[in-house]
Amino acid sequence: MCYSIAMENGGAVTEVDTDTAARNFYSAKLSRYDQSVFILQNIHYPYIAFAQRDAASRFVLISPPDWLQLSDDPVRVLSPNELNQDWHGLCGELNPEELEQIRYWNPQTAGEIIFNTWD
Repeated sequence: MCYSIAMENGGAVTEVDTDTAARNFYSAKLSRYDQSVFILQNIHYPYIAFAQRDAASRFVLISPPDWLQLSDDPVRVLSPNELNQDWHGLCGELNPEELEQIRYWNPQTAGEIIFNTWD
């Protein structure tokens, strides 16, 4: 999927990380000219988000850059507004084990659950 998106937008995939030992998402860096963006894809659900890295190399969720056009894919692109919302009212579909992890790790937003580093 990342290679298709990059090619359709005149860019290249310059980094791919599929190591999910300590997180529940894959990441790929797409670059075009002097701009780049990371695509995060949840390993359990068809959700993707866009991010940049901060000074501590953590992902900061962002809107897709203007140069990146997405075709209809079988995944759902989550916006920063959706990801930064409080998660407490969104737990109806979670199982008891997931809720236990949430209580333990104490995330503040839905994005911290969907793209987490505690797996």
